[in-house]
Amino acid sequence: MKCHGPEKQKGKVRLDRPADVLFADDELLESVASMLESGDMPPEKAPQPKAEARAKALQLLQKHILTQRPVNPLKRLTRAEYTNTLRDLFGVEFDLTGLLPPDHVEHGFDKFGEAHLMSPHQVMAYLKTARFVAERLFPDTKPETRNWDFNASHFHGSENFAVGGGGDYRDGDGFILTGFRPYRSNIHFSTKPDVYDRFKIPTFGRYRLDVQVESVDSNEAEIIGINLGDGRYPTSIRSVHRIPMPHRSKSFTTELTLKVGDQLAFTFDSARIPGNGNPRKYKGSKIRFTSVKVTGPLIEEWPTSAMQAILPKPDMKPGELVDHLALLLTQRPLSAEDRPAFVEIAEKQRASGASAAATARSVLIALLTSPHFVYKAESPELTSVELAHRLSYFLWNSVPDAKLLAFAKSGGLGKDPSAQVERMLKDAKAGRFIDDFTRQWLQRDKVDNFGPDVRVFKNVRRMTVDSMGREGRELFRHLLEKGLSMEHFIDSDFIMANDRLARFYKLPKVEGDAFVPVKLPTKSERGGLVAQAGFLKLTSTDFATSPIHRGSWILKNLYNERIEPPADILINEPDIRGTTTIREAILKHQELESCARCHSKIDPLGFALEYYDPVGRKRPEYRHVQIVNKLVERGGRQQLLQILKTTKAPIESAMKLPDGREVRDLPTLKAALMADKEPILKGIIGKLISYAHGRDVTRADRPYIDAVFQAAQKQNHSLRATIHAIVAHPEFGRK
Repeated sequence: MKCHGPEKQKGKVRLDRPADVLFADDELLESVASMLESGDMPPEKAPQPKAEARAKALQLLQKHILTQRPVNPLKRLTRAEYTNTLRDLFGVEFDLTGLLPPDHVEHGFDKFGEAHLMSPHQVMAYLKTARFVAERLFPDTKPETRNWDFNASHFHGSENFAVGGGGDYRDGDGFILTGFRPYRSNIHFSTKPDVYDRFKIPTFGRYRLDVQVESVDSNEAEIIGINLGDGRYPTSIRSVHRIPMPHRSKSFTTELTLKVGDQLAFTFDSARIPGNGNPRKYKGSKIRFTSVKVTGPLIEEWPTSAMQAILPKPDMKPGELVDHLALLLTQRPLSAEDRPAFVEIAEKQRASGASAAATARSVLIALLTSPHFVYKAESPELTSVELAHRLSYFLWNSVPDAKLLAFAKSGGLGKDPSAQVERMLKDAKAGRFIDDFTRQWLQRDKVDNFGPDVRVFKNVRRMTVDSMGREGRELFRHLLEKGLSMEHFIDSDFIMANDRLARFYKLPKVEGDAFVPVKLPTKSERGGLVAQAGFLKLTSTDFATSPIHRGSWILKNLYNERIEPPADILINEPDIRGTTTIREAILKHQELESCARCHSKIDPLGFALEYYDPVGRKRPEYRHVQIVNKLVERGGRQQLLQILKTTKAPIESAMKLPDGREVRDLPTLKAALMADKEPILKGIIGKLISYAHGRDVTRADRPYIDAVFQAAQKQNHSLRATIHAIVAHPEFGRK
């Protein structure tokens, strides 16, 4: 009561209330139990309860928490799930990034129902998206397939528009790229030779690109980017696909779904330099394009399979059409209360003289915008169809297929899902789960948010950074496909690497852009997530490492701990005058009571990684970079120059964890993490359960997590066995 009574309420928490009031606040009980269990409360300097009293209090709290089911709000399809669902239902790929807004992230994931708010703007976005989709799935007329051939006389690059030139130029019957975007280096093309009339896609559909291109003055594989947007303004063009070009290859063919008005632009993504110099004087690796052939839209059959799926019979009655489309989209019939409104839409269309196709489009738009499609149906105890949907949106990020639905309706999914889980993990669609889960859990998409500054990290190429962002995904994929232990997330005697990453890590040569397992030398410190360059770069700034970001990431993403301070705590900045290193400044924070509880956990984990620089390379000392602006006179005019000044300082990394264990470098950190194997593996299991259920895990989920841990332990904590155990547990079938 001294800290949480009538006179003082630290963290806005008051505990001098009747027991029934306290026990009705589940979030408060979670917080109290966590504080007691970790020993963070009462404060270290305050009188402490006896161990027996603390244990009994925790037992009482846990017993009550287990009687309260975790809240699982209504969840809607994320943008990725909506897109994948359309792809699997109709066989057509849509890019909805410009139509549906990005999903809000809650506790690391965008699948949480509590974050799925629905505003008028969101409703209008769904309506606009549904119209866009319906009109392209069921066009009134068959589009004409055409061919366009472009050669160097059609190509244009930054030399035509950028002052001072770019990294591209015409060279006889070819067009050369030397630099990478976004420094005005790309090629795009016009409809006629030597006339600047940009080529634009005339009709929505699937298009094939046949490109004649080869590398020049290069002795390794290169990467070509395919982009959409106006090539005159390449800082705003959007990368949609990358093509790995094996060494000495001279062409590639790929297919893309494009919409009306799209403009294509090619970039040299593995270029060594920015495209802001004189490209004709550059002696390094180049890419030379000689021709591009565009064919499309590609029509395999007419009516298309999507049109046949939407309207299998031209003379369908309004009620029959509504029932058919509702079952196609949701795998369940509409309720008696909701069905008449959709039937009325179809009846009004037919009464107005609309065609069968137009009527089908109207009903399709209404259903795609309705809660029946946008939201996931979940009963307190999931029905067989709902269970199939939960499993499918977990492992495929999309609707269940016919085999899964049939097995679920037979009752088999609730009894023994193992065969279906195994089948789904072997399907190519499982790649969506691997990509989406690791993107959010490991924040892979943020690895290339900034830098590296080429003035400081001259030998770190852009595509090397791209490879850093893919390493975590590839490790997850390898462990899942091979049934290997999740302990490899903590430490491992191998890493996943492609050609660029192997060079960066100075490992044996790897051929090509594909990732393969590479055995580490005996003395290597690599292996495990915290040794990956992508993680080390993600948790750094342009020029400096951040021990706080690194330690926080480990606590949040491996231990699955929440470390946000209470909202009302005033974090007074400590007096850091006289400090000379980041270590001294951060230790000052630990002197403040409001900061010490979190920093005592965070700082040792982060400082143990200080021997790795902002791009994940080993370093013997700090290299502080300072940008100094200086005015110089050139040709009678003053010009502002940026000069980089560097200073060096020794690294002091040794610190003690709250339990007294010392960590001082990456090997001792990984040893400490391996000693904490059980809480870390349970933390990762909690992340997987959160992703599968679309909600945060609470103390009430501890029996669920413990059961999954014990089941996977029998198979050496296999990642594959863990996913099987999550799905097999009774909680997976509950809301």
